[in-house]
Amino acid sequence: MNTVDEIKQKIDIVEVISQYTKLQKSGRNFKAVCPFHTEKTPSFFVFPDKQSWHCFGACGTGGDVFTFVMKKEGMYFSQALRLLAEKANVVLTYQSAKTTGEEREKQNRLLKINEVTAEYFHYLLLHSPEADIARQYVEKRGLNDKTVKSFQLGYALPSWDNLISHLANSGYHAEELVATGSAIAREGGGYYDRFRNKLMFPIRDINGKVIGFGGRALDDSLPKYINSPQTALFDKSSVLYGIEKAKPAIMQKDSAVIMEGYMDVITAHQYGFENTVASMGTSLTDRQISVLRKLSKNIVVALDADQAGLAATVRSISSIDEQIPKEHWMPWSTSKTYEELVKYEIQVVEIRDGKDPDEIIKKSPAQWGKLLDESQPIIDFTLKKEIDNINPASSQDKSAVVTKFLPILSHIDDPIRRAHYVQKLAQLLNVDERFLKDALFNTRNQEQRYRKAKGSKISKGAADFATSSRHVEEYCLSLLLKYPDLRPVGMNLSPNYFEQSENRDILCKWQQDADIINIQENLDPALHGYFERLLLFDKQLPPSVYEDSYTREEALRDCVSRLQEVYLKNLETKKKLILAAEAEGGDIEKQISTLIEHGISESQQLKEIFKKRSRFFSRAKGA
Repeated sequence: MNTVDEIKQKIDIVEVISQYTKLQKSGRNFKAVCPFHTEKTPSFFVFPDKQSWHCFGACGTGGDVFTFVMKKEGMYFSQALRLLAEKANVVLTYQSAKTTGEEREKQNRLLKINEVTAEYFHYLLLHSPEADIARQYVEKRGLNDKTVKSFQLGYALPSWDNLISHLANSGYHAEELVATGSAIAREGGGYYDRFRNKLMFPIRDINGKVIGFGGRALDDSLPKYINSPQTALFDKSSVLYGIEKAKPAIMQKDSAVIMEGYMDVITAHQYGFENTVASMGTSLTDRQISVLRKLSKNIVVALDADQAGLAATVRSISSIDEQIPKEHWMPWSTSKTYEELVKYEIQVVEIRDGKDPDEIIKKSPAQWGKLLDESQPIIDFTLKKEIDNINPASSQDKSAVVTKFLPILSHIDDPIRRAHYVQKLAQLLNVDERFLKDALFNTRNQEQRYRKAKGSKISKGAADFATSSRHVEEYCLSLLLKYPDLRPVGMNLSPNYFEQSENRDILCKWQQDADIINIQENLDPALHGYFERLLLFDKQLPPSVYEDSYTREEALRDCVSRLQEVYLKNLETKKKLILAAEAEGGDIEKQISTLIEHGISESQQLKEIFKKRSRFFSRAKGA
């Protein structure tokens, strides 16, 4: 997850847009009179589940929270990035793919500062009279001395500059503590400790290096937990708390368990569940999954009972594409069947009755072990959650669930397993199973047409693409940045087809000036690391793309087709949601009729895309 993703994860688009215009509830979404043009009937809609917006009126545009702020405030992407980063309390840092010797030396010094800080906090917890409140809390949570020492738990004194003064005596400067995230610079000058009167949790990387800290308030102050900000060492979207201790057990048991909180993980380890880590209180990210995949293919997510946290986690792991290791979505890789990918499917433990994992573990380790054994595949879990969140009397809601799950079920080659899920879906939705079988038959036929070209050189370059639009966007940009001969095709590519704001910004800059150096100079420094990864991405391209201009042009055209298809499908889905909500409210007006007309137009565009695909596969088969 990059900086832009982190900001999106921390900011609610509904909250941001409501600061500019009055939003009305419309089903699960929101509507308003468009803030960008004059109108009487609301045609501007916000979709919380997608964290996106779209104007179906005169504007005809949409996007995410970045594109809204850019359009409303008249900002460039870099300006919106910094504005929203400030709102989200995200520190923008420059990360380069190349690390110089000087940078490594600086990094090692910061690591040393963190190590000394952890030792000092730990000493205070064990010996300082002022840490009595922290020791009482630790005892109350049932942690023994061995566990406290093993995780090097600590205590930060209430003083505003205790840590700064202590480390100054060891030759470390306050500016360096700011770089580690343990100190904050005052606006009027000077510095103060970030962590005060907190129970401290050193956060280590997989090699055991202290890269940041978490602190728990020991009074009524909020927030209850705070972490180190993003620094050169610490990016919580890729960090797993306890990974350095869990690594051996994960490899030995060939299984990893992910929880939400520090105390959950510490308690689990104390009671023998040592293959346990925490996701730093954020939604599970693909980078965190990638870390665990290198240790075990079996991942179990132990969800907290809190419904808000549950919803966030479901959003982040509900797509099978996001669980597949990188080599399985490379466009030139042989496509995988569901049965080949099922070993990568995440298992889920749902915790009920408002309990946290550490409560269950302390009360009955055997019960916790049983819950882990009874964990269910992500498909079963997500399906149940989707059904629980719909109106059972709404045909539109049922249709939306079927549309979402048919592509997943179509990749199950085992007929028994496939029939099981069809039957289960039919029962949960209370619909005729024969209808689902017919719909699945049509979906599988369409998928089969795509797979017919699997053996050709070109199909490996484009047709076997994974469905994740993010991956398609990155592949598309890497082609454009690497090969100037693709510029004529790329100049006709609409930025609206790019869902990721950072990718849209890079495309616009490339269309204005194809010079790589100029593009990077005009990008916000926070995106330099991401841009360099896009440039290095070309080293993984197949030989056919290097050698044959026709192959890479066809690959790019297929990328464009896929992006357009995703864009139009998303637009149609949003319109169906709007129409369903308006119909249930008895508020179908002239504006909604216009939406239907637009929807028909877009359906025709989709048909044209499928026709082009069919012609492309025919050429690929004969290649």
